[in-house]
Amino acid sequence: MVEADSLVLEEGGSRLLDGLSFTLEEGRIYALCGVNGSGKTTLIRTLNSYFPHYGGSLRFNGKELSRCGRKEKEKLHAVLPQNIPVSSVSTSALFEHNAGAATLLDEFSLSHLMKQNLASLSGGERVMVFLSLMLSRDALLYSFDESEANLDAKYRKLIEQRMRNLAEERKTVLASFHDINKALEISDELIVLSKGRLVFKGTPAMFISDDIGGRFFSLTLRRLTDEDGRQYSLFF
Repeated sequence: MVEADSLVLEEGGSRLLDGLSFTLEEGRIYALCGVNGSGKTTLIRTLNSYFPHYGGSLRFNGKELSRCGRKEKEKLHAVLPQNIPVSSVSTSALFEHNAGAATLLDEFSLSHLMKQNLASLSGGERVMVFLSLMLSRDALLYSFDESEANLDAKYRKLIEQRMRNLAEERKTVLASFHDINKALEISDELIVLSKGRLVFKGTPAMFISDDIGGRFFSLTLRRLTDEDGRQYSLFF
């Protein structure tokens, strides 16, 4: 379980996270949403120890994150970042001491990438390489920072399935999205930030009933019916 209590982050005289309090439970997928600049990436980075000098409290299974050592943190969190680094290192060198990552890349039918360097790969291919690294770790919290942005439909579906697999394994999954409809589709709960503050946390049904799409994203809800007569909601 991940618990934030009055979580604050200040950088360069600006308050980027402003008193966030929430709980993330195991076995659930949380969609993190908000307009650009709302604090989504900052929150994910804070949860993954990029900013150790936060204010308030941030506990993983009851232990304060800032008091954990590097080795201990490796078992607490794993992240697929929004910006994948580009370098001349080869995939095989990156995986040199990680057979599990190489096995996962092979499962994705991308083992041919092992002989290439990161700089020669497409953005989507680099995402899949780092996804393999991320999934090879045994962590408590797995964070995905808009990981679907550079992927085609095949690999987006694969990442979404891996999110569900992690939840089924009693892991905690936090994924940021720009696409509200996709967030509603795959998450158990949504977390909405606005200007670094938590403005909503709840189920997809609560998101719809509270008109969060209209209030914070200027979206209009449409209730549609498919060919089989089943009703569903879609934001435009």
